[in-house]
Amino acid sequence: MAAELCLSSRLIELLGDRLLYGSTTVEINESTFNGSLIALYFVPLGNETVHTNDLRDLYKTVNENEKTLSIIQICYPDTAVDRKCFDGLTNNVPWYSVLYENVEKRIRLRHKYHVENGETLLILNDNRLEKVHTRNGLKLLSCGKSFPWMEFWNEKVCQDALKLFSKEANDTIYGLYFSAHWCPPCKAFIPQLIHAYNSIKNKIKFEIIFISSDRSEQSYNSHALLMPWLSIPYTNTTLRQDLTECFNVRGIPYLVLIDKNGNIITENARAEIIEDPDGLYFPWRKRFVYSLSSRLLPKLQNYPAVVLFIEGDQEEELELAEGVLLPIAQQVARTKTNALYDLLFFIAPDDGTSDTLRHFARLADDAAPLLTLIDIPMARISVMEYGIHITEKSIMNFVRGFFDGTMIFSPIL
Repeated sequence: MAAELCLSSRLIELLGDRLLYGSTTVEINESTFNGSLIALYFVPLGNETVHTNDLRDLYKTVNENEKTLSIIQICYPDTAVDRKCFDGLTNNVPWYSVLYENVEKRIRLRHKYHVENGETLLILNDNRLEKVHTRNGLKLLSCGKSFPWMEFWNEKVCQDALKLFSKEANDTIYGLYFSAHWCPPCKAFIPQLIHAYNSIKNKIKFEIIFISSDRSEQSYNSHALLMPWLSIPYTNTTLRQDLTECFNVRGIPYLVLIDKNGNIITENARAEIIEDPDGLYFPWRKRFVYSLSSRLLPKLQNYPAVVLFIEGDQEEELELAEGVLLPIAQQVARTKTNALYDLLFFIAPDDGTSDTLRHFARLADDAAPLLTLIDIPMARISVMEYGIHITEKSIMNFVRGFFDGTMIFSPIL
């Protein structure tokens, strides 16, 4: 019962306390999903669905004798956000949907699970609903693979890869490097990666595994010769393709860091190496406070962020700003109670990247210091009232307004 209650509580955090079932609204409780696998089915508004009929057949078949699969549909805003379109996508499906009124939850869910454009079916099955067992459910469905696809779950695929190179559990950090001989940026990145690899290996257990996207074995062999690390054999096409799908690789070169269990440590390690070539901050785990740079701007597309604009760009000024923000960021991390509301913290020095963000957020002037909460996923911004001295107490009061719903926002159009 405790596990069910934990799951129920987390579902309410993520989805709201009520869901749509056909045209009826139902409350979530500890027995709503009754121990079944949970799948999140993301469908863009304004687009015709392609997989709904196949998914409907699967849902009926696997649940014929006992409820083993629960599907929750999330219609996310895309080219159209209208009630008629939403109703057309949800009224006649045999599973649950997140309510139309919960537009913020629908938007945040898409970003939380890194869903790109198009239909996506994710399989989850841990009580915290953090772990994605597979994000390519629709591909497996269209290929006719036998549900519940456990042999294709992300951790299983990762274990299959690591077993090729490691016979026992250890504390090694693995870098999965997706690359190809025909890709010029891949060739340009290899010397940087080799430099970082050699530097990091002197301090920490670190191994890289090359996953090829080459179009021939000859190209694969030529590319692999440039690298001093392990590689998935070219003949193991299935494993190479499964790893590419597991980590949602849509462009190369791509480097992701994982632990021995296949858990992601750092998604875009290539960018980290470019900024930290000697790997001084390896494995680049999530920070409490970031210094804004052009490579970090994409983070703002997925999460709300407290951004403190400062007057200069010197190390001393950055340290002072971090000293004020850090205690707040740490407290927010300790006391966070809702998995849907990750909040990032940035210091924005006086430079071109900061100017780009100011322009995008429609900040009327270049006043500094300036404390803001920029929420690009919801297309809105809040600015702390001018004249209030920026201290730990005033920052905490400002941030508290975000979590309790009292923060006043202006739209970013």
